[in-house]
Amino acid sequence: MADTSSHSVLSSPRDNALQTPYLHCSLSSPRLENPQKVPTQFLWPAEDVECALDELNEPLIDLQGFFLGDHESILCAAKEIKKACLSHGFFQVVNHGIDPRLIQGAYDNIGAFFRSPLETKLRATKKRGSLSGYSSAHSERFSSKLPWKETLSFGFAASSPDEEVIEYFKSALGPDFGQTG
Repeated sequence: MADTSSHSVLSSPRDNALQTPYLHCSLSSPRLENPQKVPTQFLWPAEDVECALDELNEPLIDLQGFFLGDHESILCAAKEIKKACLSHGFFQVVNHGIDPRLIQGAYDNIGAFFRSPLETKLRATKKRGSLSGYSSAHSERFSSKLPWKETLSFGFAASSPDEEVIEYFKSALGPDFGQTG
């Protein structure tokens, strides 16, 4: 039987010391933000935990030149993307032209999903062999200690009609989640 006792968690002093002049948005589950108690099955032995010593400085890819049709800027962006993928595995795109209100709407909608009760989220559970759906902890990958995370993944193809993703969210989660798609 799983141990369901929990332990207190204190916020890192480093977190309290960071003062940033920009809005930081996260797609992590709200359940993970400022947790007061962590269930025992999510506690890892100290020797298996690595603490970040520095703030992550992800590579920035500037698309302004791409949209202006500047051949040199396009080549530079392509090289920077390759470099970022090889060194970090990810990057942040700037000057992409996406309306900040659309981005905020996406954060708001995905936040509403993660704040939903577990039984609601489980209606969108990722099916075995599928890349799309909800999953929590990915516990099938670990034998004893669990990573404490939730994900919601779904594919997008420019050739697919917009209604396809919207209908998926509405059918799996209800009409209130249509905007999430």
